[in-house]
Amino acid sequence: MIEFTRRTSRNVKRWQSGDMCLRWTAAGMLEAERQFRKIIGYSNLAKLANAVERDVTARRVPEAYTTIATASPEVAASPA
Repeated sequence: MIEFTRRTSRNVKRWQSGDMCLRWTAAGMLEAERQFRKIIGYSNLAKLANAVERDVTARRVPEAYTTIATASPEVAASPA
């Protein structure tokens, strides 16, 4: 992808602003996109992302309970 970006922007002589740099970089990336291949099983990536998020959340929940359980007795005994 970097090669396509370099090839697309190599003839630019005057970089007028940061917006122009972004435009030429985006043009190179769009050119590179044509060469990309699909990942096998790409339709299941959303399911994988959800499973990873559930796993991360499940591992974080016990940490929250341990901080509440190990709070000082004064905090636990105070009326809510």
